[in-house]
Formats: sequence, structure tokens, C-alpha cells
Amino acid sequence: MAKKAIKTRSTTPVDHHVGAAVRTRRVELGMSQTDLANAVGITFQQIQKYENGANRVSASRLWQFAAVLSVPVDSFFAGLAAHKLTKAQLSEIEAERRGHVGRDETIDPDTVKLARQVASLKDVKLKARLKTMLSVLASGGKFA
Repeated sequence: MAKKAIKTRSTTPVDHHVGAAVRTRRVELGMSQTDLANAVGITFQQIQKYENGANRVSASRLWQFAAVLSVPVDSFFAGLAAHKLTKAQLSEIEAERRGHVGRDETIDPDTVKLARQVASLKDVKLKARLKTMLSVLASGGKFA
């Protein structure tokens, strides 16, 4: 049986931008790579890889960096639009994003909006009933 090829994910211009923003803030604070690494429990080599854009920064790691560097998480994305990504780069980023949203490229914006509206409901019982109703409808069932 043939082995399935493993797709490796390369970094994108966004990853390079975020890494550079982490480096900029760290230097502003006079913090070494070792100091930042120790603060978040990784090696300074990993900090180098993040800052150079060689490795992607996970959401939880970005949250840690923001806390240690005393900035909001979104500050790492400031100025990103100014980078003028090419259409090919934007397509690659969008394809990657779609690949991680439930691994279902058929999710349309209205479905996402509906899911967010259900998730935002404060009434726990109503939310549970809605989820049950949607599950029954999705499985082809009918209500009495």
C-alpha cells in the first residue's frame, strides 16, 4: 500500500510580520531572546525561529507573548495591511484558513453567522433547545 504524502505547511508573509512585531516589541523593552524564552518556557532558539518567520506562532503562544511584552494581541498584526500581499499570497492564506475551519470548505458566511448567534445566546436552555432542533433537522428528522 502506498504511503500518503504528508503536506508540510510553510510560513506565510503574515507569519513573518508577526515574528518581526514580536522582535520589535522585545527590543523596545530591552529584553533578550533568552529572557522572553524563559518567560514563556521555551528555548531562545525557538524565539529566533518565531522572530525570523521560520516557524508559525500558535494562538496560545501569541497570547503568552502579548502578556509578557505587555501589549494587546492585535498589536502584532498592526500595519499588516501595508505589506500589500500579492493575490497568490492572499489566496494561499485564505486556502489555509479554510482548511482549518472545521475542515469543511462548504461553510458559507450565513452558516458561520448563525453559529455565532446561537453561541452568543445567554439563555442556556434556549441554546440547548436550538442545538437539538438543528441536529434533528440536519439529520433529516421531523418535529411533531
